[in-house]
Amino acid sequence: MGMSGHQRSAQPHWGKMPEEIKHALRSRYWQNSRVRKQLLTGEKPFPIEIPLKPPKGQAVLEDLAHLQYFVSAWKRFEQQMGGVNIDCQVVWQNRTFRSLAEQRIPTRLKIGNIFALAQVLGETEVQQLQHWQSQVQFLFEALSNALIDESQQPQLKPILFQTLIQYLDTFSHWKSADLQLLVKCLSQLHEGMGSGSYLRALPIQFVDTKFMETHLKLIEALAAVLLDSAIEERGLMAWLDCQPKPKDWLLIKPLCPQVQSALGGLPLLRLSSDILLNYELPASHLLVIENEQSCLALNELPNTIAISGGGKNLTWMRAHWLVNKQIAYWGDIDSEGLGMLSDARSKQSHLTPLMMDEQTVTTFEERMVDEPNSVSKTPPALTPEERILFEKLRSDTYQGRRLEQERLSIEYIMYRLQEWVESCNCQ
Repeated sequence: MGMSGHQRSAQPHWGKMPEEIKHALRSRYWQNSRVRKQLLTGEKPFPIEIPLKPPKGQAVLEDLAHLQYFVSAWKRFEQQMGGVNIDCQVVWQNRTFRSLAEQRIPTRLKIGNIFALAQVLGETEVQQLQHWQSQVQFLFEALSNALIDESQQPQLKPILFQTLIQYLDTFSHWKSADLQLLVKCLSQLHEGMGSGSYLRALPIQFVDTKFMETHLKLIEALAAVLLDSAIEERGLMAWLDCQPKPKDWLLIKPLCPQVQSALGGLPLLRLSSDILLNYELPASHLLVIENEQSCLALNELPNTIAISGGGKNLTWMRAHWLVNKQIAYWGDIDSEGLGMLSDARSKQSHLTPLMMDEQTVTTFEERMVDEPNSVSKTPPALTPEERILFEKLRSDTYQGRRLEQERLSIEYIMYRLQEWVESCNCQ
């Protein structure tokens, strides 16, 4: 008898139906990240056995229709699962109830492995599992081949697999290019390579400057397995000999020895906006950068000081002494970044925007991401070309609406900066 013919005032306390069991399995095992990882690594063993709460005693006589529906539902479920040939079993028992002939009753659902669990839950979970397996398999094979020598493979491969599963939620949504960046990044790391500099200034190739900082915990965990177990205790930053990034106020970084000498030999310093309004910095070229991390990664440029960390706070750019400086502005290519460029130009109309153009977008379009609808009105102090770029970003012309400045390669950044300095010197 189907549900439409199975009318009753209240659901009996016995007889769990397949959809109820699926809901419980999904909540308890699939959507619980900790338990799901335990199942994937084998820490929590299969089989999973779920009681179906079959009837006892006289309870069955109070609702024979529910008994019929209960038995029929699990027969249909068994037929469906049998059709996909998985390790999933409905356990039946013969039971006798007063006034009834012997009944064959479903008592437990027994699930033998993670694939069977996904199949029970549905197509969405099957696709999720296949995607997770693909991501883990790629990293496991690539990292094993690149960083584990043959003599260490028996002891390190199981630990590597466990670590990848532990951080599965971190990289499960990554594109193939990001997985490859992780392998390239780890392959270049070695102890002390930071030489006291900042993380963003590490001499690593083919990996953009934001990637390592964004995924530092994952990289640290894998490095502790693949490179040096001491990283687990010391921490990756200390092992690399990298300094933590400074905090508070604007960051001032001289980019050549002569300017650094004029600043008392300091390689970095912090100044408040109020001080900068009245204190002229000793360089003819000033590079204003939205993000501090991009500033820390810069190499040497003649007669140049980089100023970063102000974000939307650009009031210091009203300083009278800036009129005689060559000024460049570099920020994210998105609605907010172009808005800040407009604000900066409204204060210093002679500034030069750098790497905030369509050339940069098309060069690194595959690294673009989405941006919330934060700025809808076109900023007033943009050039015609910048207005067109703003409208294209807002109308989803590209793969995303935001290209963060940290996603550009250091080779491209330094080429464009040197090009700017040379053009200033020719004026």
